[in-house]
Amino acid sequence: MRILECDLGNTRCKWRLLEQGEIAGRGVFAHQQPGDWVQSIGTVDRIRVVSVAKVSVQQRFVESLQPFAVEPEFAQSEHHAAGVRCAYADPSRLGVDRWLAAVAGFHFERGAVLVLDAGTAIKADLVDAEGKHLGGYIAPGLGLMKRSLQSDTGRVRFEDMAYGGGVAFGCDTGDAVHAGVLAAQLGVIVTAIAEAERRIGSEFAILLTGGDGPSLIEHLTSEQFQRITLLPDLVLDGLQWVLP
Repeated sequence: MRILECDLGNTRCKWRLLEQGEIAGRGVFAHQQPGDWVQSIGTVDRIRVVSVAKVSVQQRFVESLQPFAVEPEFAQSEHHAAGVRCAYADPSRLGVDRWLAAVAGFHFERGAVLVLDAGTAIKADLVDAEGKHLGGYIAPGLGLMKRSLQSDTGRVRFEDMAYGGGVAFGCDTGDAVHAGVLAAQLGVIVTAIAEAERRIGSEFAILLTGGDGPSLIEHLTSEQFQRITLLPDLVLDGLQWVLP
């Protein structure tokens, strides 16, 4: 059985190919530059998709799958799945990427878990030891924060270059922006951990996923770093439970 799994986000698509349950290939492409990713995969028996992309992007993506001659299956947020119960009265309003990450996190840890997803937006979701989803946070991610400053302010102008100063105060506008948005992301993580402890105590795992995860985790304190496990494929991992 060859299964193609796709995580269709706001800016890019992350995919992997499973063959008899093992990862046989993987890749990432930006929506603006999809390339020939379909041709590199070969035949597949199933296509499982998690999508938070806008309709036009999703339509183009589905069209690109036509060479496979396989109808893609799209995951949806539900009231309950695989032992996890959604906190939302209307589950359709919960981002399906958050739902899959929460379900996967609960099953990986077999207990309470705080899932942090650092992508276009940074998100946090808490699931208790009984599988009850207790809600979470959504805030702009690193890139989105920077772009909002560029587009919505008159004089905050800077080059989007790598900055090695962490959260040290910047001594020019560019450094100040890079340090400031990083501090904001870390603030979401620290506050989410504190809120999870307030809700359910200290006995829970912390999982971090998303494209900005690796760049954030290195700036946490040693105590926070030791508590967090980085799992880049957590959203895709949730497909096995939501679309078994």
